[in-house]
Amino acid sequence: MDLIFDRKHILRGVRIFVLLTVVGFAAIFYFTTTRESLKALQSLKVDFMLLALFLVLADLILCGLRIYIFFTKEIMKKVRFLDCVKANLTNYFLSAITPASTGGGPGQLYSLTRRGVPLSGAVSVTMINFFSTLLFFLLTYVLVFFLTQQGVFAKGLTYLVRFSFLAFSAAFLAMTIMLIKPKSLHVLFRIFSFFTKIIWRKNIEKRKQLLEKIEDQVVQLRFYLQHFFHKQKQTLLLSFLLTVVIYVNKYLMAYVILKGLGLNVDFLQVMYLQIIQFFIIYFSPTPGASGIAEVSSVSLMATLIPKGYLPVFAILWRIFSDHLGVALGGWVTLKDLNQHFREKQEKLDDVTKETQLTGS
Repeated sequence: MDLIFDRKHILRGVRIFVLLTVVGFAAIFYFTTTRESLKALQSLKVDFMLLALFLVLADLILCGLRIYIFFTKEIMKKVRFLDCVKANLTNYFLSAITPASTGGGPGQLYSLTRRGVPLSGAVSVTMINFFSTLLFFLLTYVLVFFLTQQGVFAKGLTYLVRFSFLAFSAAFLAMTIMLIKPKSLHVLFRIFSFFTKIIWRKNIEKRKQLLEKIEDQVVQLRFYLQHFFHKQKQTLLLSFLLTVVIYVNKYLMAYVILKGLGLNVDFLQVMYLQIIQFFIIYFSPTPGASGIAEVSSVSLMATLIPKGYLPVFAILWRIFSDHLGVALGGWVTLKDLNQHFREKQEKLDDVTKETQLTGS
């Protein structure tokens, strides 16, 4: 956690995200900008841009709601809905500035535990929602594969699609085993224990304390998962249904932007392409899929819209589908971190004062 939330790592992640985004946009402008691009800008319709902004707001509310539904007071105390929205925004921001979005999950856990949620409880919520996302992506990919003809996406993206399919399949298999058989978590604990023996060979006491804490969290996590799967199956179903609505809402963003550019496009074709688009970028190795998202969006949409419209679409799509949420998430996260560091400093000062008084 401390490594992820270190100021230097955050600033470096932001720089890499911005740099790769700029490089991606530069490549798009160089290869696709034509005289028609100016026409695309002039054809922008304000009402559709406002509708896209509404979809961004709907995304924030729906993602916050998907977290909020687990806090029913049955085993975890109620958490404010706004705090769940903030946890999701922290996820957005840290996903965008870390490779392969690895910081998103820990960021969400940090935000929830700051609001009094037990760490193991927060992990159970994150795992179940992640499982819902994996299931949705695999189902929609299979749907596109069987319902569309060959050529729904550019041939250059074939390897990215195959990589994503393998990543989704592996993650889905691992999550299925952990959720259906929570005892398997102890296997992971034993593997982790083995590596701690190598890392902390000399500091046996530190290793022992760490393993005791983690083992306690694993036991609690098993309890939460078993509770949700045996006593709150309706919450699991609601998590999946909300996941469906969340991603359909994200897919609609592209269609609304295209309509805002004055283009008449086939609704189903756009939805098919967006399924492939998000399938590609979800496990992208670059921070926030920067660079890959911009280039792949152009590669996919080139089969549907005029060349000159591609750079304008790519910019608007990334702003509405990602950058607005990341910017808002950055503001929320940094504000929360500043408060957290201030509280830690105050505690440290109190301890120092007590030590000085005791010594005198």
